[in-house]
Amino acid sequence: MIIKSLKLTFVLGCILGLFGACQTTKLLGSWKKPEAAPKQFNSLGVVVMTPNMSNRTLLETSIAGELRSKGIPATATFDIFPLAGKKDIIKELDIDPEELKQMVKARVQRFEFDALLIIGVLDVQKESRYNQGQSFSFAFPVYDYTYYGYYNYAYTTIHYPGYYTTKATYFVESNLYDVGSENLIWTGQTKTEDPQSVAKEAPEFARLIVNEMISKKALTP
Repeated sequence: MIIKSLKLTFVLGCILGLFGACQTTKLLGSWKKPEAAPKQFNSLGVVVMTPNMSNRTLLETSIAGELRSKGIPATATFDIFPLAGKKDIIKELDIDPEELKQMVKARVQRFEFDALLIIGVLDVQKESRYNQGQSFSFAFPVYDYTYYGYYNYAYTTIHYPGYYTTKATYFVESNLYDVGSENLIWTGQTKTEDPQSVAKEAPEFARLIVNEMISKKALTP
């Protein structure tokens, strides 16, 4: 009965975990410029401001793909704006703000972007928790066991040691700019709790912000 109960608990935990994983990213709020009419952009560049190129590539590719699936021409820019999010390299190269501005504007013109979606991490909150260990012992006599009998007994004595886990919560801001006017059209803030991997979270994040921009009429498919 104990083993069956443990198995049932494990299965239920997995099911709940799967459903929970689908809700790790939540929209905290969004805003659209009131006077900005819905606009069809011809070329939207997606820029994720992070020094981690692997994560940036995954996120930009997912978001650009989601936009294209809605009929909005979009491009990941990890190889167009290689210095995005890399403030240490910018400092090391001694690039001042005005020089960086001109570099960005030149790339925007070269690739003919008429809109930019710029995404950055506002804050990361980490919390460590101790998970209490558990033991489940069965009242079997052991004094007359053979070595393989005791091996089997020990195998059925379940012990889960205590351990520490760290939960991370990411607060992200996404800003949509009209390149022509250089004005902010839409902004949204999201919270992602304890993401298992960027590869799994990127599609969910992409769907959330793209649907929000369309529903707020910041973009027209």
